Amino acid sequence: MKILKKIELGFFMFLISGCAINVATKPQKESYTYHIVKKGENLFRISKYYYEGETVEKIKEGVERIKKANNLKDETISVGQKLLIPQTDKKQPSYALLPPTDIQIQQPQITPKTPSETEIKIVKDNVFIWPCDGKIICRFGELGNKGIDLMVEQGIDVFASLDGEIVFTGNTKKYGETIIIKHPQSIYTVYAHDIEIKVKNGERVKKGEPIGKIKSGTQRKRYIHFEIIIDGVNVDPLKYLPEKDEKRTD
Repeated sequence: MKILKKIELGFFMFLISGCAINVATKPQKESYTYHIVKKGENLFRISKYYYEGETVEKIKEGVERIKKANNLKDETISVGQKLLIPQTDKKQPSYALLPPTDIQIQQPQITPKTPSETEIKIVKDNVFIWPCDGKIICRFGELGNKGIDLMVEQGIDVFASLDGEIVFTGNTKKYGETIIIKHPQSIYTVYAHDIEIKVKNGERVKKGEPIGKIKSGTQRKRYIHFEIIIDGVNVDPLKYLPEKDEKRTD
């Protein structure tokens, strides 16, 4: 009986060790996702997003990983192409992965400066108008704000604040739907968030002309972000817009 018990015990221990070996050596399923290439994207930006590389070397390592997973001979990709992105659980964002991640205006190399009171008057003489009617919920400089934010009603028009040319329409990572207008005297205005864009790049618009509408939907509160940029410097729009009731909603 003792011999049988030893044999049974030994067989039991063998089963346990065998199971342990099987569990330890069982391969884990590799995480991955798919990315549909959008206009303007490249492997460098795609790698940076999915692998969050902080150096060029790390981002390039991600590029090589994507190339290998998709049997790419070089870094050429096309709009609509479906890429396998290995070793990541991140999902594809709704916006295109385009540089920059924030709004930046391409202008000649100049030394940024804060406009003087005289310059403010000169610019204000152009008579900016408000992009739409709304209550101020965040002023210039608050929480790092580069412009002002207005709470607005759904479905109302968004107007060009001054004559100019549409130089950007599309999505930005920080603001979502965005319109940028270039005006004389190195002035730009930015209109963003909760906007249905109604203009195209290259269009000339007049002050007061509708360039978009505030989105409708189930969300009660909508807001628009508005910036004025002069010589590459963001300025407080309230110093340039006509005076109005500045009551705010917090």
